[in-house]
Amino acid sequence: MSKIDSILQYKNDSVALIDLVDIKALSIFNGHSLKPIHNSPILNINTPSYWQEILLFLVFAIYVLIRISEPKKILKIFISVFSLQEAKQLFRQEFKLAKRISLLLGIGFVLIMAFLIQITNQYFGLIFKDNTHLQQYLYFVIIVSLIYLIKFLVINVLSYTSSNKDLGKEYLFNVLVFSQTIGVVLFPFVICLQFTKYPAEWFLYPALVICAGFYSLRIFRSFIISVTEQNIGIIYIILYLCTLEILPMLVLAKFLLVNF
Repeated sequence: MSKIDSILQYKNDSVALIDLVDIKALSIFNGHSLKPIHNSPILNINTPSYWQEILLFLVFAIYVLIRISEPKKILKIFISVFSLQEAKQLFRQEFKLAKRISLLLGIGFVLIMAFLIQITNQYFGLIFKDNTHLQQYLYFVIIVSLIYLIKFLVINVLSYTSSNKDLGKEYLFNVLVFSQTIGVVLFPFVICLQFTKYPAEWFLYPALVICAGFYSLRIFRSFIISVTEQNIGIIYIILYLCTLEILPMLVLAKFLLVNF
């Protein structure tokens, strides 16, 4: 084939006849029916959030430290939730809030419970809708801490004024033990809610059921201790439960739903 024939054949080729400008104009972003919203690119200036990972790692480190330092003590705490005899034995050993293991377990409970409340609030869209997830979490940390602080102060005042300090101490001990245990139990559920790809309902609803079960068991434990061992009238116990357990939770929930 001559040189002239080769040039003619090249010019007759459909691919060779496409102009360079036309090639550049061919794009998946052109020639479609989608209507652009913005005329220019938008930069993603949002920074990733790592506060969940940091706080959960902190809680994990707390539980690992407790497991290594006092493995027998943490086992007794778990057993005392379901055994009244074990709870009384642990109570006689002067298990106090000021001890290191109690403080660490209390911190873990507050952080985990605030996580669960924040996730529940985010799932159902209840309150603090205009705040970020971190702000919601900090609010719930403060709320949980204040609830238990007020509860402890009120019980101490009532036990002192009624000259029944032993009952007040035993009640606070049971509140402490149940709270510490539920913090450890809920930790895997919070981990799954934060990092798993499965639906949130698989872990959120069981966690809420566990919270309700532990709360009911603690109320029943307080009832048994008051009736069978302290000889307190049932009417006084019912009034106490309504005044210091049920009523404050209802008032707080109503206040938050109305104002936030």
